[in-house]
Amino acid sequence: MANPFRRSSQWSQFGLVAFFCVALMIVDGRTHWLDTPRNVLSIAVTPVQMLASMPSRVEGWITGQLAAEPDIKIAYDNLRNEYFQLKSEALLLRALQEENQALRALLDASERLQEKITLAELMNVQIDRDNHSILVGKGIRHGIYGGQAVIDDQGVIGQVIDAMPFNSSVMLITDPGHAMPVQVQRTGLRTLVYGTGSVSLLRVPFLNQNSDIQEGDVLVSSGIGGRFPNGYPVAEVTSVKIIEDESFMQITARPVAKLDRSNHVLLLAREQKAQNTSQRLLDALVEEEDTQ
Repeated sequence: MANPFRRSSQWSQFGLVAFFCVALMIVDGRTHWLDTPRNVLSIAVTPVQMLASMPSRVEGWITGQLAAEPDIKIAYDNLRNEYFQLKSEALLLRALQEENQALRALLDASERLQEKITLAELMNVQIDRDNHSILVGKGIRHGIYGGQAVIDDQGVIGQVIDAMPFNSSVMLITDPGHAMPVQVQRTGLRTLVYGTGSVSLLRVPFLNQNSDIQEGDVLVSSGIGGRFPNGYPVAEVTSVKIIEDESFMQITARPVAKLDRSNHVLLLAREQKAQNTSQRLLDALVEEEDTQ
């Protein structure tokens, strides 16, 4: 049997609490007596509010980061590609200026061939006394072929010697077995530079003592042979020595490219040649897969 006194006590408590709440509302609405207690109470409950809102704030931050990360990466990749392309074009600016001066009087001057540029990341570096080479993360499926010229944002690095489906091996210009045709930018004198096995040293042999070359001269690719487009910086002459009773001068040069510091390189190819060569290689790969 329910106790009527307990039920009456509960109603009394409810009525007392209701009266107290109404009284507080009237006092708060008509006076400023409760402003200070309210401010103190708000300070006391602030940590609780922050803890209560933490899950939603963390969720919002994570969602924002996940949504923004692809956009940031795409923007970074685009800026990096534009940087390397602009640097490669800037390398040719001085050579183009001198070339234009020489061609102004020629009515039948042909238009300069344009190179296709492919950006690649270094995967491995091998530098010892007998072998200077790097492995880059682009291969036949990206249009890369053997003999393709390779540069960085400073100058010529080397050439592709072995193109594989997804990566390629590049011989550096400092490899003891590498040689390339160059010319002195100041005078147009043509010669060759040879690797020495040191990343900071190249040899310039077979120039007689009457050759117009001096320390500080910049050597650029001459374009002879067709592998390296003309006009790209290769090295800077560091020493010119004339030795009596010898027919040729002893000339050394320093590569301008960051051979031991580059993380990305540019592979240059003439558009038509790259297309034909890569297509033949891809066809060969497809035929090999079909036979298997």
